[in-house]
Amino acid sequence: MTKTPIVIQGGRLIDGNGGKPIENASVVIEGNRIKQVSQGQVDSPKEARIIDASGKTILPGLIDNHVHYRNHSGELFLAHGVTSVRDLGNPLDWILAQRDAIALGKIAGPRIFCAGPGFFGQARRPDHIVPTSPEDGRRLTKANIEQGVDFVNIYIGVPLDIIRAVAGEAHAVGLRVTDHLDASIFPYAQAGVDGVEHASGCAEATIRSEEGIKRLASIKLWLAKFVGPWTLAEREHFSEVTEFLAGKGTFIEPTMVLWGSSMGMRESWEREDYELLKDPGLSYIPEEQRLLWLDHHYLAYGPRPEKEPPQDVVIGNRYSIYGLLPEGELREGHRRLGEFLCQLVKAGGHVVTGTDGGAAVIPGISLHRELEFMVAAGLSPMQAIQAATKVGADYLGKSEQLGTVEQGKLADLIVVDGDPLKDITHTRRIDTVIKDGEIVDTRYHESFSNPIPRPTSQEFY
Repeated sequence: MTKTPIVIQGGRLIDGNGGKPIENASVVIEGNRIKQVSQGQVDSPKEARIIDASGKTILPGLIDNHVHYRNHSGELFLAHGVTSVRDLGNPLDWILAQRDAIALGKIAGPRIFCAGPGFFGQARRPDHIVPTSPEDGRRLTKANIEQGVDFVNIYIGVPLDIIRAVAGEAHAVGLRVTDHLDASIFPYAQAGVDGVEHASGCAEATIRSEEGIKRLASIKLWLAKFVGPWTLAEREHFSEVTEFLAGKGTFIEPTMVLWGSSMGMRESWEREDYELLKDPGLSYIPEEQRLLWLDHHYLAYGPRPEKEPPQDVVIGNRYSIYGLLPEGELREGHRRLGEFLCQLVKAGGHVVTGTDGGAAVIPGISLHRELEFMVAAGLSPMQAIQAATKVGADYLGKSEQLGTVEQGKLADLIVVDGDPLKDITHTRRIDTVIKDGEIVDTRYHESFSNPIPRPTSQEFY
């Protein structure tokens, strides 16, 4: 079916490239591509749909570079202007089917870029895939590539020799490799890892003092390994690490939003999430999932438990992120992470937005919170926007197609009320979402049903 041409006119354009916004911009869309970007009025194609963006801002569609997609994620992402997502953990057959069905217009949802369940150093569940040698790593990577993955995902504990083998296979066909680390990022970046999730491995690379190394070694809980190290990060070594990462071109996805409760956002976010989930159009979201999202606000910190937690939840004599680390220490760790990201961007490094949306936090709205955290940490609104657009597309390996509003690129755009460069929260004020050259219905539909149900017995986090 032929798509109706679209002309957006009269708005302020932030094209994603980092330059000065274009006032009174016009964007012409034909098919699924951007045909023209200019200032002032343009000759509109016959029968074009005109969108008056006066007083509004035009942006590239937003990219969430760390999600765990679920049956019910699609409408939530789109309603919040997220037009592309990078999935870090799902059954491969299922997520490939979701990706392709969305691309064909059979299911409402963002563009999906996926890796399947990923490779683990140790099986925490029966269905986790553990490469046992470099040869096995190559075999598994080739098999995933043949099935159509968009990148390769590695979790904690995969040995460096296997990572080199996996990266070699992935890079040979132009795919990126991402990792989750519990040790210094230096050797992993040298081994071929293109980016890391949760900014893992970065804090560890700065911890050089005897006391810091000792306390770092005491972090036992798997999930705490992504947050706890920032409470120990040593600022005097930040510049060495950021300059190294900038030189390597390594992408850092910090997932700052996961720390929200520890940064004083628990009550406001819980209320906001509660009000969102009250929408009758979202009644299809299972109660179990709703409770998980709301309960996440209580994972970061809380009252000291009456009984001592298991030993593997303790960092020295302190509580871990999921074993109740003191709020003050989490706040300090969050500040250090923010300082590190600012230094990295200043050095020319790559920071992208990611949220864990779907599994840990509500899809869509969480990306706007991530942007707000980045700006609060010291990034400029433009730098934060680029993390969710241009730089995000580069991490996907899709910078020629996505991430900026330019002639010839795929027509994924959003229009928001206000000016996000003056107030980053204005990215929340979604007026119009365009994906693949079509205006998206951003309402929630009680009748929504995913025709390809996700296997409920398989959880990848």
